[in-house]
Amino acid sequence: MKKVLLIATLMLTVILSACSNNHSTSSAPASEEEVQETVQNFYNEMSKLDELGKSSLAEFNEAIAAYSAGELSDRQLEKKINEFQKTATDLSNQAEKVKISSSLPEDIRKLLDESKIAFQSAYSLKEQASQGADSAEVTAEKFEELNQNADVAMLYGISKLNEAREATGLIDSDGQSTAESEKVQE
Repeated sequence: MKKVLLIATLMLTVILSACSNNHSTSSAPASEEEVQETVQNFYNEMSKLDELGKSSLAEFNEAIAAYSAGELSDRQLEKKINEFQKTATDLSNQAEKVKISSSLPEDIRKLLDESKIAFQSAYSLKEQASQGADSAEVTAEKFEELNQNADVAMLYGISKLNEAREATGLIDSDGQSTAESEKVQE
């Protein structure tokens, strides 16, 4: 039930965000190459954040395992939890700061905006999970649920980003890079 509520909240946030966007564009529409480059740059930024998140989570999980095995003190675990929380907050803030050009076609802009909101939500949920890691009030099941919800939000963000990449010709329907994307990356 909580997972459904989280997904509904995420979707509502996406819809409200899309409705609140100012759809009047003062700049000229972007060319196909500019659209591809912008989407590729957005993808590169989100991929960089995702890699930072994965390495931070791996370090956090190693710390939890070491603590469980008696190889890490309470103070050392607390330090690792604080580092993970800080990283999750930083990643959410960095995701929020990624700009989406108003010169993009509306459908592409909407997909990127939905992706961005989902990534921010995922990092926020990871932060909540890490805050509960050392709390007696948060059970292992609740901790796992928060992490699973973050994974769902991340997958939603990735799917919207891939839809934008496919719509701009950067990848095909199988997710394979196309010749146009190789030109953009050069």
